[in-house]
Amino acid sequence: MRKKYGPKSLAAGIERYFASIRRTVTAVERVETGEKGSKAYVEQPILSDVGEPIRYREYVVAPTLWGLCESLGISLGEWGKLSDPVLHPELQEAVQLAGALLREWREQTLLAKKDVRGLIYHLQNHLGGLELSQTAEEPLTLGEKRSLLRDELEE
Repeated sequence: MRKKYGPKSLAAGIERYFASIRRTVTAVERVETGEKGSKAYVEQPILSDVGEPIRYREYVVAPTLWGLCESLGISLGEWGKLSDPVLHPELQEAVQLAGALLREWREQTLLAKKDVRGLIYHLQNHLGGLELSQTAEEPLTLGEKRSLLRDELEE
């Protein structure tokens, strides 16, 4: 069954998918309690330079284009049509939101995790799907994927 999406409902569906696989966490640090003869620690929120607790988004499940499509109740081919600026210019803001959230996850993973081999493999082999504007019928060539990967890693 194909679902019909307008700009607001597509953006809401995208937000719902990403919210369903992540949580917002307060950054904490371990601080010694200071008790004599004790190496006891407590976790305290890390404060920013403006005195507020630092919060960040933590993805419990890695976001995927397939997962997004499943959550929206559409096929990958239908996503390709929805993300086509010629066919659906009214949906481009929502499509860009999905791309931005996927890029946020990729950047956080590349910068914060020690072992990113899985992400690098995914970027190298499936980058066309992550660009969101590509349809399943028009995959990128290997040279295009390498070029985009180089650009992505340089940012």
